[in-house]
Parts: sequence; C-alpha cells; structure tokens
Amino acid sequence: MRPLLWKEMHDLRAWLLAGVALTGGWLLAGVALTGGLELLLLAHVFEGSFVSMWMEALMPLAAAVAAIGLAAGQVARERHTRTLDFLRVRPVSPGVIVWSKFLAGSVVLAALLTGIVALSFADPHFIKDTGLRAIREQVSFAGLLVTLLPRFWFLYALALLFSVLVDRSLKAAALAAVVVITGVSAALTFADLAPFSGFVYWLPFFDGSGGLVEAAKNSWLSGMTGAVYSGAALVAAAAAATLLKRSPERYLGNLGLTVAATAMIAAAVASANAAAHRFPELTPVGSWEFQATGEWGSSGIVAEGSLVAVSHDQSVRFLDFTHPSRPRQIAELTIPLWSSSSDWNTDRAAMQDGAVFLVGQKKQLPTDVVEIAILKPAGLQDSIALGPVRPGDYVSAPVTDGAFLYVGVTRDRVCSLLTFDVASRRQVDSVTIDRMRPATPGIEEGSPPVRMLRRGAYLYISSPSYLTTIDLANPQRPVVASQLPVRPKVSFLYGFPRPIAVQGNRLFEIRIFPESLTAYNLSDPAHPVAESEPTSRVGLVIRGAGRNLYSPWRDGLLEFHAQGNDLHALRYLRGQAAVSGLAFAGDSVYTLTAPAEHDRRWVQTYTLK
Repeated sequence: MRPLLWKEMHDLRAWLLAGVALTGGWLLAGVALTGGLELLLLAHVFEGSFVSMWMEALMPLAAAVAAIGLAAGQVARERHTRTLDFLRVRPVSPGVIVWSKFLAGSVVLAALLTGIVALSFADPHFIKDTGLRAIREQVSFAGLLVTLLPRFWFLYALALLFSVLVDRSLKAAALAAVVVITGVSAALTFADLAPFSGFVYWLPFFDGSGGLVEAAKNSWLSGMTGAVYSGAALVAAAAAATLLKRSPERYLGNLGLTVAATAMIAAAVASANAAAHRFPELTPVGSWEFQATGEWGSSGIVAEGSLVAVSHDQSVRFLDFTHPSRPRQIAELTIPLWSSSSDWNTDRAAMQDGAVFLVGQKKQLPTDVVEIAILKPAGLQDSIALGPVRPGDYVSAPVTDGAFLYVGVTRDRVCSLLTFDVASRRQVDSVTIDRMRPATPGIEEGSPPVRMLRRGAYLYISSPSYLTTIDLANPQRPVVASQLPVRPKVSFLYGFPRPIAVQGNRLFEIRIFPESLTAYNLSDPAHPVAESEPTSRVGLVIRGAGRNLYSPWRDGLLEFHAQGNDLHALRYLRGQAAVSGLAFAGDSVYTLTAPAEHDRRWVQTYTLK
C-alpha cells in the first residue's frame, strides 16, 4: 500500500504544494494575497473587502472546488487514460487502490482547507464589515477549521465515489456540482420552511441563520456534526472501494449520469414542496383592501375588540370589523404637520377605550417636538408633549394601564420610564432603568431603543444593558422590582433592539447574531429567571397571544409555542402578502400586509380557535 500512497501523493503534488504554501506560511501568503486581491475587489465592482468576501462567500466555494477537484479525477482519470488497468495487475485489490487514494486525498484536503480557512483571518484588524466582525468575535480559526473539515471531507468522499462510477473527471465533477448546488438550494429553502429546526447547524457555509457560527463556537455541536459527516465520508469511501472491486469495468454512461442528476434534483424539489405544506392552514375570515402610497413605509396597526386603527406618517384610518366578512372604514384622520417614523417593524401606537395613542414628531418653531397624539374616530382629541426632537433620542411605543400611560425614553444614553396621567396629559413620574455604557469609538449605535410589554401588574422592559421588571402595584408610582444584566453576543450589537413577547408563564426575548430566543420563567413575575435558549429563525417580530406565539412568516403568520426547551410550529395563517404589522384583540388577530402588486395592501383578520 505504501507505493500506492507515494504514487497518489505524487499525482496530487500540485494540490499539496498549494495547501502547504497556504498552511505553512499562511500569514505571509495571506497578507500578500489579501493585499493583491483587495485592490481588485475595491475597484468599482465589488466595493468591499477581500477578507470579508472571502470568509462569507468565497471560502466555502473554494473549499468545495478543492474537495471536488481533488477527488473527481482520482479514479475516473485513470480509467480514461487506461492507467487503472496497470494498477489492477499489481498484487493489490481494487479496494486497497481506492483506500490509498482516499487517504492521500484526505491529507491533501486537510492542508488545502487549512490554508483556505486561514485566509479568512489574514487581516485581523479589519472590522468595518459588521457581518465579518460578528463571526470573528464568536468563532476562532481553530474552531472554524475543525467544524468545516468533516463537512468538506464528506464532499470529497462523495466526489471520489462519483469518480468510481464514471469514466471522465468532468462527469464526476458535474455530479458532485449537482449535489452541491441542489444541497445549497434545499438548505436555503428549508431555512425558511423549518425556522425551529437544528439542521442549520449542519450547513458548511455562512447564511442568515448563523447556524455554522453556533456549531463552530459550541464544542458539542461541532463534535456531533463532525462525527456524523466523518462517518458518512468513510461510508462513501467504503462504497467506492466496494463498487470498484465488484465491477471495475462498469461505469455510468451519459444516460445514467443524466438520470442520476435528475433524480437528485427531483428528490430535493419534492421534499421542499412537501415541507411547504406540512402545517395546517388557517385563512382570513375577512379582509379590507386599500391603495398604498409612498409614505406608507412606517405604517402600524393596533386593535381593540372589533375596532382597528392603521397609522402611517400623517394619518390614521379607523376600521370596523364588527362583521369580519364585511369590514368598513369609519374614519380617516389627517394630523397636520405630523410624521411618525418606523421602528424596526414595531408599532408606535397603543389603543385604549377607542382612543389611539400614537408617537410621532410635530413640526414647530423653533424646533420640532416629540408628541403622543390622542385620536378617536371623531377626530384628534389632544396630545402629550415629550420634549424637543434631539439626535440620539428614542421614544418607545406607549403602554396603557387604565388612567396612566407609560413610555420608554432614551436621552443622553440614559433610559427612563415616564408615567403620564391620561386625564390631565401630565407627566407624574420618571424612573431610570438603564445608564448605558460609553459609546464605543468606530461603532454607530444609532438611537438604542427599549422594548416594553405589560403582563398583569408588571411591566417588562428590554434596554441595552438589562431586562427590567417594573411593579405597577401603584400605577402612578411604578418601581423597579428586578433587573437582569444582558450581554450581547457581539460587542457592536450592544444597542440593537431585543423584542420581547409572553406565552403563558414564560417571557421570550429575541437576540442576534445568530438569532435565538432567550426564555425566562415567570413563576415569580417580579423576578424572571433565564432557563433556556431555543433555536429560532423567525425574525425580529414576535408577539404572544394566550398560549401561543406568532411571527410574520412567508405570506402570513406562523403560529407556534414553546414546549420544554424547544419551539414547535402549530399552523400557518395564510394571507395575501407578507405581513408588516399585527395586533391582537380577544380571539382575533389582525394583520397589515406590506405593499403588494400595484401597491395594494390588506388588513386581514383571523379567528383563533
């Protein structure tokens, strides 16, 4: 077997030298290559950094090309040039020939992949790209290499199997490419169709889910996925050895090649279509259509009973859904000199006793002011002034509690809870909930928001540094009951919003990157206790209604709930377009769709049973 190994290493010497050059002197080579290609990539076309593009896009492509290129010709090329006949007349079995090629190719692949991954860390001081920084702060070079190697080792073994099945290197590479393209397409499809599945941990590339990041920074996930991929690689190599031993002269022709590729694609498409319809579906019991305008980017929706209010920059529409199948518009109010701004797909309004409390800005001299407009179908009732508009300030959506209204405000890097008397429109209290850390040079945090949610006699607030519980036993004088420090997964996401929702006796808080839900036990509502972090890929909008949770998904809503430490999808609330806002009132859920064809939008209602 030793002569065969030497032969294989000699045949793969070009690949091996490239791997050794990148691996042994990766710093020097990496810096040189980075400097040369950086000039090309910064030239008018890509306008980005080579290191960032390499890690997030080109690295897995280069690794796949290396794995397929190494294996595709190891047997097929020798069969085509008839040198395989020379090996078979030697006193070694066909199985030993394949295992020798597999062992030599594995060594070369390890050297190549080490160099390929090393280039992702060639410029450690580059931090302008937020995606690259989010990955580097969580994943080390060694962790990424150990996680990726088994994945591409399996691809190499699969390409070696195809090399045994065909008579040309190009055919083996084509089959392997079909597998890669089909696999990537299926993975991206299932990432949307299975938002609570852990299959994203098995991906060999970076995507929006952050599955590879989670796997690379978690030794158990890295070890488990690596063991399965490694086992599959050995099985593929064993299959290649067995096939060559039993029928060394037989191989797939062009027809067989086409059938095999078609079968792979058809299987992926069929499984994706089946997965797309695996949930029970609920359709709207009523909808109301209107024509959108250019200013509807900051639209929001709130509801109380059968009364629904849809707000946008300068106006509010009131809709009556007493008869859901025949809704009607009862009023459209325009607010003079007013604008409301969108806030990470979060409504800036609340509704109580038929009145809408809407946060926005009013043009006024000498400076614009922040106000809460109070509107009813009969017209603008009044407003509550919150002070002048200042850069860096933030005002949350209001939360109502009978005679009082609460607003979260960020000013001068201090987050406070303001309490207003609804009847007099006057502020009656202010509680400091967070003094933010000093701004980090080079990081633009914008206006760090707070999120608020009321559950019974308690108000829960997420701010950059804490999850704060407010006791509303005396609604006029709220007090801080407890605070839990929060540490973001990466430093520059310190001021990123963390939406919150409640399901039963648990509070959920969305964190990124990667995206996950941190679950808190509310057995003692004054002192939430963190208990799990279930996998979630549902986005940054999540709401709770009774026993279940809801999030915009595809062209509607996904209904799901937490059970133990896992999330389980229940059904799909199918709509007419992607959802941009949702509101709950009793057993009804109302959705506001994003602009669809011809700028049409819908308010849709579902009855939850």
